[in-house]
Amino acid sequence: MTLLEQIRFNHPVLRVNNRDRNIDFYEKSLGFKLVSEENAIAIFSAWENPDASFIIEESPSMRTRAVEGTQKANKIVVKATKATDIAALLGNGAAASRVFQGNNGYAYETVSPEGALFLLHAEDDLDSLTEIERPELAQETSVKGLSDFSFDQIVLNVQDVELSKTFYQNTFDGQFPLNLDFLQAQGDDLAVEPNVTWDLEILECQVPQDYPLAELKAYLESKGLSVYLDKKERVLVISDPSKIEIWFIK
Repeated sequence: MTLLEQIRFNHPVLRVNNRDRNIDFYEKSLGFKLVSEENAIAIFSAWENPDASFIIEESPSMRTRAVEGTQKANKIVVKATKATDIAALLGNGAAASRVFQGNNGYAYETVSPEGALFLLHAEDDLDSLTEIERPELAQETSVKGLSDFSFDQIVLNVQDVELSKTFYQNTFDGQFPLNLDFLQAQGDDLAVEPNVTWDLEILECQVPQDYPLAELKAYLESKGLSVYLDKKERVLVISDPSKIEIWFIK
């Protein structure tokens, strides 16, 4: 198995303003389960799979600001294992800007307090989705959220599509463990440092405990990248052309 084949995508990390307001959104409108709060960090999981994860990082307005213009995150696509969980979330009052019908059940788009657009679905093929009026569904008090989920795709707004495509293709030999798509966009905040705005901050990947991060560092440096590796060799960080950080952690 090569270095790149051992990498698994964990989750995106979004920098947010008001943590409590965002926790309420991610619990009620996306069905994530809050499992831990550590300083500025809130960690979510699925209700039946503790390995599923999502993270937000609170950064108050005295240090960070809203995006001016276009956000880096165009759309974050979340796939639920059970379509019935999605119907239950709608019945329980999840905020939905658009609702769809697919081959497996309902899907919907929802927008976070900082303007991040999510699509929650349970389809094998997104082309099966057809927009519909929001259905009247009974409340399902026995369903608290998503039994299990994964991140299916992230669509990024970028200043230079070819530059971003080339970065991911060349850096990971076409093996980045998440389906990424890129849309041409304009805006100065599309390339700011990740601690400046409330936006997508990190794409976090997991590697095995015995993974040689020092070898990955040498490989990435051979590609001309600036690489951070902590002294214990448990966290490695690079940045893409949009200054979104990519973390590899044990």
